[in-house]
Amino acid sequence: MTPDDEDLRPYFDAAAQNLTFNSPLGAARAADLVERLAPPTPDAHVLDLGCGSGELLLRLCERHGLAGDGVDRAPADLERARQRARTRGLGDRVAFHEGDATTWDTTATVVLNVGAGHIWGSAPAALTALHRRTEAGGRLLFGDGVYDAEPDAAVREVFGDLPDLAGLARAATDAGFRVLHAAASSQAEWDDFESDWRAGIERLGTPGARAFSDQRRDEYLGGYRGVVGFAWLVLTPA
Repeated sequence: MTPDDEDLRPYFDAAAQNLTFNSPLGAARAADLVERLAPPTPDAHVLDLGCGSGELLLRLCERHGLAGDGVDRAPADLERARQRARTRGLGDRVAFHEGDATTWDTTATVVLNVGAGHIWGSAPAALTALHRRTEAGGRLLFGDGVYDAEPDAAVREVFGDLPDLAGLARAATDAGFRVLHAAASSQAEWDDFESDWRAGIERLGTPGARAFSDQRRDEYLGGYRGVVGFAWLVLTPA
């Protein structure tokens, strides 16, 4: 994290506190993904690398009676995750760990990595690393940014060289997976995510927070809305 990013940390924390999922994910898609990730055996273990506040991990473990671990580097997100687990009676079988997810070497039957592939440097590198952590016959949920339309220079400068959905699916097969499900967040999911993200910052009520929220709104509505997408891949080792 750069010094400038650290200065913005209170805003990002405030935004995250206002979200159920820190990604453009609606309730219907979340429920669908939880069903698609149903493990082949009742004693399966779930591992969420880059878990954030842990909501998807908790829903998966709750629905299928599973145990799991979440790993993340953000203490504030992890505290929210632990509180959610305690509130829902899952504190005895879902544990959250502060640390570098790239160094977590254990495997699991179901692995989640949503919006955190960048910690390995790129989506292809992330998929290669996650293949080693997904047990034979298991499932990986990989959620990552893609381009839904050709970006202009300003958008590409911010988001880099993202693939489209087809390109991300090819990267998954190149890493040794079969693609069981491929989809992308809807525009409504994106609009709700961006609005709720900004609303968390607005609650701070300071001039700086409002200016930052306004900047994000302009960047989204006038720049990457309809251009940057978010892909959801359910994968199994080939």
